Amino acid sequence: MAIRLTQPLKVGLAVGVLLLAFRIALPFIVKNYVNKTLEELPGYTGYVEDVDIALIRGAYQIEGLVLKEEEGNPKYPFLTIPHTDLSIEWKSLFKGKLVGEVFMTGPVLNMVNSSSSGTSKEDPSLDHWTEVVKDLMPITINRYEVHNGSLAFLDFTASRDVRFHISSMELVALNLANVEAVGKKLPSSVTVSGKSIGGGTLKGKMQVNALKRIPDFDADCQLTGVNLTSLNNFIKAYAKFDVERGKLDMYAELKATDGQLNGYIKPFFEEVKVLNWKKDKKEGGILSAVKEAVIGVFTEAAENQLRDQIATQIPIKGNLSNPQTNSWKTFINVLKHAFIDAFSKGIENSL
Repeated sequence: MAIRLTQPLKVGLAVGVLLLAFRIALPFIVKNYVNKTLEELPGYTGYVEDVDIALIRGAYQIEGLVLKEEEGNPKYPFLTIPHTDLSIEWKSLFKGKLVGEVFMTGPVLNMVNSSSSGTSKEDPSLDHWTEVVKDLMPITINRYEVHNGSLAFLDFTASRDVRFHISSMELVALNLANVEAVGKKLPSSVTVSGKSIGGGTLKGKMQVNALKRIPDFDADCQLTGVNLTSLNNFIKAYAKFDVERGKLDMYAELKATDGQLNGYIKPFFEEVKVLNWKKDKKEGGILSAVKEAVIGVFTEAAENQLRDQIATQIPIKGNLSNPQTNSWKTFINVLKHAFIDAFSKGIENSL
């Protein structure tokens, strides 16, 4: 005996089949949309390997995002993110705010200066980047986290390949959409930590108004315990000498208001030795050894003898697109530290 389906049941089954088909096709639709969005970023080409949808919690996951500079070094993509989770922030929804949260696992950002980088490349503007973020996350982001991230500066145009990296980065940015603290000048908080080349430890914190086109912020940061010999390629490339031993601690305070940047970076160099006469003579010849001997003499003269350290304070002031440093003040502060009044180690909280 044949079962006769009523018209409402037929309609219900048809709708169910269509919804199931749409659910199956949705990840492919979103994947194509994301790939199209990345390809439209000027000067870059990008793709994602897969997209997963979690409709119940209002989320989707992007797997294997890769973004490359069109004229950049092919071995070092500008950005790779193995896993990204984008979702509605439900606790804010219960407060009447529709905002999102983003979690990235294992992102790697490479900033490469190489001979292959062309000058004719069209660089994306702030508006381009903003549009990409809006396309990928159409609602305002209120919470952003990075886990086990890496940041690298690579220069293959110098006399020696320069590689500087921060790894094991943890970053948490909260209340970016000003859900919690309406009325505060800097309502959002950011904390960051990580490990640098040479065994250094990075710690930073910032209060920020992320809703402004050029955000206002007040930030403190410190990088401590860096073995200077790990930076020898960098030092040799830009300062033209080698370090035999030493340690670097670096502290910074930066504040931005209405696009104007003010602050300082203060490096401390401890137990620095520049000269190894036999090694330097063998590797670079007699002129190189003499040069490093002179640098060693200056280093010894400029050291604070009680603390066996060299320090200077590099002021930073200007607009965010062109921060400037004052070389003369840097030199004066070296002498000030050595002969008059050593700077106290740590953030001054002077801003």
